[in-house]
Amino acid sequence: MAYETNRFCWHGLNTSDPEGAAAFYPEVLGWKTETMDMGGEKATMFAAGGVPLAHYGRPPMKGVPTHWSNYLRVDDVRASTKAAVANGGKEIMAPTDIPPGRFSQVQAPSGAAINLFHEADEATAKHHPGGIGGVHWTELHSKDLARDLAWLKATFGFEVREMPIPKGKYHLLASGGHDRGGAMAALMPGVPSMWLTWFSVDDADGAVARVRSHGGKILSPAADMQGIGRMAVVADPAGAVFGVIKPAPRA
Repeated sequence: MAYETNRFCWHGLNTSDPEGAAAFYPEVLGWKTETMDMGGEKATMFAAGGVPLAHYGRPPMKGVPTHWSNYLRVDDVRASTKAAVANGGKEIMAPTDIPPGRFSQVQAPSGAAINLFHEADEATAKHHPGGIGGVHWTELHSKDLARDLAWLKATFGFEVREMPIPKGKYHLLASGGHDRGGAMAALMPGVPSMWLTWFSVDDADGAVARVRSHGGKILSPAADMQGIGRMAVVADPAGAVFGVIKPAPRA
């Protein structure tokens, strides 16, 4: 597989209740939990279709709310971190080496946090699993969309194009001729700018019912979007927000 930059390559759940998450997500999304050695330390993972897609555990620092985090692969973490700051963002965590590679965390001008990552060995780079239970899409919900789009273009070189949606405009983020993510104006009042991860399910209404029955919340009920699929925005019992989608059949 050719190494591809500007691609969401990993995800993580920072949660105040790891044990609850380990019970909730397998029931809702059909995931399995795994424990892996990370340079002498044990890391807990979620896997879909036998392929790890996310780690989970308590936040590394006090005061960090429960949330899903997303990792964007870049060619040079240090250079991209500097560019993120120079273009109007902030550095939250300096470039740090861990056994799988180097990562940092930066904020867009609106405050939405994203992790930057580069594998220690590019030959080990993998795409997140697709299909049922896998990651379908990652998108920015921004309280300052114009500034964030300018930041994404200047910092990472994303190409941006618009497409209409029922409540405004959606912006596709492309790199190397491929759509890698999206961005839109934040629609939910009281929710800060954030990156939203969507997971594929075979039945969006069934997934919503499972979220509710296992203690989660429904933030946006299941609805159809033509050509995209049936989707809903939900939160786990500890408050981590994510989306579930049954993708529309490909033409």
